Amino acid sequence: MQALIEKKGATHPGAANNTLDALRAMCRWAMGQRELLHHDPTLGVAHYQKGKGHKPWTQEQLQFADEHFIGALRKAYFLARFTGQRDGDIVRLGPTDIDDGGFALRQKETGAKPWCPIFPELEAEMARCPKRPGPYLLQESGHGARRLFPTNGLWKLFNRRRERHQVMSEAVWHGLRADAAIRLRQDGYAHRQISDMVAMSVEMVERHCRHADRTARGQAVLREYRERQSDKTVRSWKIIK
Repeated sequence: MQALIEKKGATHPGAANNTLDALRAMCRWAMGQRELLHHDPTLGVAHYQKGKGHKPWTQEQLQFADEHFIGALRKAYFLARFTGQRDGDIVRLGPTDIDDGGFALRQKETGAKPWCPIFPELEAEMARCPKRPGPYLLQESGHGARRLFPTNGLWKLFNRRRERHQVMSEAVWHGLRADAAIRLRQDGYAHRQISDMVAMSVEMVERHCRHADRTARGQAVLREYRERQSDKTVRSWKIIK
């Protein structure tokens, strides 16, 4: 049991925790009145610590991508940034997935089917794409030209760019999911709404947005303080006059 959870947790700690919970529940049932088990093999097997998630891209990284990404890499970047979907899903997105002003595509990893609004920035970028059936992303050269873009092919394209530019060295595709959640939160959407749009757990949305929420509240206090100070200054001048 320990070996199973360790193997799964090495790459997918959340899935490993879910597996352990399910096995634990099954073992408790089997040790009940049916007496199918005499000891619990999950006893002593610990949950994986939940990480902080992937780092959102910095403003410098976003600006670099806006200014320098071209071709398939640029399409992938805009799709990931403004839908918040995983790399394995953005390579599958195409015009046929549009449903009443948003993307409705079942996620490959979880089976969830979010509805992602097509924001103006993404709509403007999509307008440059050729009108054809199939996904927006197709391989541009080599033996696979005009064929589906595999996820590892997208990573190879991205890695070549990261190797040449230090500012992008720590950026990963998954970080754009965090960026999407933070941007939506800053636009005033609730955690539950963001969860539905991005297909991310409410807990993970809260985790990504916690720093942004604290910053926004702190900035609001600072603005209010400055407004009060400005008001006091104006009143003092009036008294002098």
